[in-house]
Parts: sequence; structure tokens; C-alpha cells
Amino acid sequence: MMKWKTRTETTNIGILELGNLTFDEDYMEVSIDICDMSDNLKAEVEKAIEIAKVKYTEERTRDIAERNVHPLKRNTVWSDKPVVMDFTCLRVTLETGKPIDYQICIGFHDAVDKYMEQWDCAITVDLSEYANELKKAIIKVLVDKFF
Repeated sequence: MMKWKTRTETTNIGILELGNLTFDEDYMEVSIDICDMSDNLKAEVEKAIEIAKVKYTEERTRDIAERNVHPLKRNTVWSDKPVVMDFTCLRVTLETGKPIDYQICIGFHDAVDKYMEQWDCAITVDLSEYANELKKAIIKVLVDKFF
């Protein structure tokens, strides 16, 4: 298991413990399961979750108003309980002519209403100093799995 220190902008936010690598087909996008993370990074994830919950509520409230949907048929208020995490992964996006993009992606749903889910939650991190290690890990998985 590899451990990397991560940064968002110029602030050091902690250490990630990473697991399985997966690949998408359209362009080179690698999703790496996050097995564990530092307390500082967990705090950043919690902030991102709170922002995503507000965004969800705003979007659903606007949808109800625009479509004239009865509000009781669609919950827009998150419960006071902690959200249920569906996934947490590091997404590395490689595109020709663009810098490598690193994001921690979080998917979650409400503890009471499982239909209230938010999978559009991400934190951009700077892992550029670990580009060589990531390149080696990605190449190793490609060779080991497919050749």
C-alpha cells in the first residue's frame, strides 16, 4: 500500500492511504479507492460534504419550484445524522496538452432518506510532487492486469 502526503493549493492537508486502481475508457482517468486518510484531510472532506449538501438542497428546491412538484414528494432537508459514505476515491485525469488533474471524489447519501444522494462532491488536491510514483503505479497495474 502506498502513502502520499497531499496538498490542496498551498496548504498541507494530510496523508492518503490508497487502494485499488480502476480505469475509464474515453480518456485516461484513473480512480483509486481511498482506504484511509489523515484527520486533516477528513476535516476537508467534511467541509466539502457540507457544501455539497447545501448545493443539493438549493438544486432540489429550484427543481420543485420550476416543475411544480409537490414538496412532500421530494425531500430537500438533510437529517441531523451523519451522511452515509458510498465512496471516496482519488480521481487522476490525464489529457494530452493539459496538466494532470487530481481530485478526491466523495459520494454519499442521507442516513434517513436514502434517495437523497450526492455524488457530485470533489476536492482538488495537488499531487504533482508524486507524479512519478503515480505514473509507476498506473503502468504497473496496466501491465499486471492486461498483459
